[in-house]
Amino acid sequence: ALKNNCLKSNIPFRFTQVCSVSNPVSNFESSKTIRSRSVLKVEKFLRLPVWPVVPGLFYILLDLLRLTGLAAFLEQRTGGRVCPMFFAPYMQTDPFIMCVHHRHSFWWWDPIRPIFRLLMPEGFPAHPHRGFETVTYMLDGALTHRDSTGVKQRYGKESAQWMTAGRGMLHEEMWDTSLPSHELYQIWVNLPSASKMAPPRSQLIGDEVTLGHSLGPIPTHHNSECTVRVLGGSYGNTHSPVQTHSPIFIFRVTVQPGGKFQHSMPPDHSCTLYVRRGKAVVTGEEVGTFSTAFLDNTGEIVEVVNEGKDELDFLLLGGQRLKEPIATGGSMVMTNDSEISQAYENYNKGTFGVPWDHTLTDDLWEEHVRKYESLMR
Repeated sequence: ALKNNCLKSNIPFRFTQVCSVSNPVSNFESSKTIRSRSVLKVEKFLRLPVWPVVPGLFYILLDLLRLTGLAAFLEQRTGGRVCPMFFAPYMQTDPFIMCVHHRHSFWWWDPIRPIFRLLMPEGFPAHPHRGFETVTYMLDGALTHRDSTGVKQRYGKESAQWMTAGRGMLHEEMWDTSLPSHELYQIWVNLPSASKMAPPRSQLIGDEVTLGHSLGPIPTHHNSECTVRVLGGSYGNTHSPVQTHSPIFIFRVTVQPGGKFQHSMPPDHSCTLYVRRGKAVVTGEEVGTFSTAFLDNTGEIVEVVNEGKDELDFLLLGGQRLKEPIATGGSMVMTNDSEISQAYENYNKGTFGVPWDHTLTDDLWEEHVRKYESLMR
């Protein structure tokens, strides 16, 4: 039978970072001047047209005509672009490697869709990973996951999957195209060198988990000014049940007009902010829609203010820096080039398992992963 439950973890603890919600700076002496982290730089990454491609191309034209607000408005409603954000230099965002924002629609009446489907499957067929974790957070729609360890999962709106590739695995992620609208973040988190060869596992969190075991709904803190969804780590007394290999936090935050968000930050933690909707103000600097802000290390808190008339919606990534060497090659993340070469050698020899066709039925896929068993479990 398919193994729908998460793989058992060999890590019996959860990292947490606690701050006071009502007074996030209460851990510091009242006589000390509390500094807010400043913005080092703001970057707006390229948004690429896909699913559906024609509207995505139209949004690019609007951006070139400096109608970026209209392009963002239309994209948020109809989809058609993906934004891969490769964080560089890595030591600035350590342990976060990249974040991808997807916004897509699959319309049955789209005349281009059958042609485009011949060129590109509607999803991501089986591919290998080693040495890091992927965090896939669905804001809308649903994904179906199958992997080389025999696990199948399906999760939808306001649900997330934490997949530890560890020593190596193959997985596929296919859109549930019976639903017209899809939006997600996928975040790549580096693993400490001591954990890079950990057994693969997958943890699910959220309400819309229709295949697989959920650890529960995404813990959420509400107050009159903001709502904080805690995908990982802790915000005040709100803790994620997800186990991580190093102290990190991932929050989705919405702030009402005139409101603000605060969170205490240890000095050895990186902090990165991506604005999905609205405009954020961080220590006086404005960060607009679809922009990424990289914060410095010289403050004890991060403070984000919404000075606009509309709700602010942003993703906040933070974590203790690993301060270790990193080497990346395609879909592998290790500490040096020799380990990257070894990873691909293992993959090519079939020790991760053998890729399967994404059109296989579940019975045929299950038969395939039994026949070509992964040695990385």
